[in-house]
Amino acid sequence: MDMAEDELTAVRRRLPRGTRVKGRVAGYPVGLGRAGLAVDLGDPVPGWVDVLQLPREPSLWPPVGRSGFFEVLQHRGHEVRLFPLDAGMRDRDNRGRRCTGPEWAELTRRRPVGARIDATVEYVYTSNREYHVRFGDWHETVEYEGSPPDVGTRVTLTVERQSEWTRTLILRPCDSRS
Repeated sequence: MDMAEDELTAVRRRLPRGTRVKGRVAGYPVGLGRAGLAVDLGDPVPGWVDVLQLPREPSLWPPVGRSGFFEVLQHRGHEVRLFPLDAGMRDRDNRGRRCTGPEWAELTRRRPVGARIDATVEYVYTSNREYHVRFGDWHETVEYEGSPPDVGTRVTLTVERQSEWTRTLILRPCDSRS
């Protein structure tokens, strides 16, 4: 951006999507076992782990003060969505697992880092500057700056990173919209 970045752009630069960060459980803002837990990342923008990533039994949730590693899933301006990398902090049933191990292996073989992907924009989320794309049987969310593409538009993306933990392809636009 020009002279000053807005907070969403700034936090994306400090804590890029798909990266591993260390944090400390700071509390349960709406109560243990409810919406999720807050994580102190040592950043002005707090981290957040959604209830769906945590053990079903609230007594198994990590205690306040526990440190661990997390993967950055999403930026919302006012918070950074996280996935706990420590198995003891997350749901053991893998709720929300996107695909099986063999399916993920095949996808990453076909879509290695640096590969270009042609995809169709299905949804645009202007509040956190993301759009959802589909290519073949797979879908991902892509961050953007500037103006978003229109729903239904074909876009060309590059695989920037592959996350084994969340079975996510981190994609970036190839065009100047990034």
